[in-house]
Amino acid sequence: MRYAKGSLVLSAERDIPLLRQVRNSKFVSHIQLFEYMKLGGFDRSRNSFNWRLKRLVTSGHVNVCSNVVGAGCAVYQITRAGIAVLEHHGEYTTVIHSRTEHLPHLSQAFHALELNAVHLAFARKNLLAGWLSEIEVASFNSISQTPYRKDYDAIVDVWVGSATKRFALEYERTPKNQKDYRTIQDALQSETQVDCILYLAPNTEMLIRLMQQIKPGHQNLAFADARAFATDLLDTQVLSVEGEPLPFRSVLH
Repeated sequence: MRYAKGSLVLSAERDIPLLRQVRNSKFVSHIQLFEYMKLGGFDRSRNSFNWRLKRLVTSGHVNVCSNVVGAGCAVYQITRAGIAVLEHHGEYTTVIHSRTEHLPHLSQAFHALELNAVHLAFARKNLLAGWLSEIEVASFNSISQTPYRKDYDAIVDVWVGSATKRFALEYERTPKNQKDYRTIQDALQSETQVDCILYLAPNTEMLIRLMQQIKPGHQNLAFADARAFATDLLDTQVLSVEGEPLPFRSVLH
């Protein structure tokens, strides 16, 4: 089949997974996006990936976030045109769609990049059995008769030996007010769809604040340093309801 010169022909096998990852991540760096595509088996050639991504940026399906400084490389966000293409291929979400008035704000960029780092760390170690992003969780919650009690940053399935374990992941990068924390605590205590909830924080100060504000009413509520977790994963020493540090894999069991 011949196409008009200069027309954009999108590949369902390569372009759509790339656009889907940009949307689901909210924000993703160039290095992270290539690793997602490589680990997913969608594109193993850096030159091919660079060409594909440049083409999607030029066509207006992906946006370069020029105001995100300090990420070490370019950071990308999906556009409404990119979302419309995903919808045409059956990739629809109720919370971010082509008629959404406001796409995720740039203030969420580093929160997203650091969640990507955790996601990729699990995938790199072949520990990941499933990952639902915040967008996918929120979309599920909006239509399900048995929703999660919160739009978690991710719902994660990991391999622990020969079994899979599920946990809800929250990354608290900036503090909230006490009223918000009371609402969160009420939601966590009434959660029935997931057995374990892990809160990550970027530093000790934020970690202590979290533990003071969110009392461990949930049996398997755990807290950990985000950087340590991205490195040690299931072996990370976390603080749980028992109070003593223990490996995260023990909390999952």
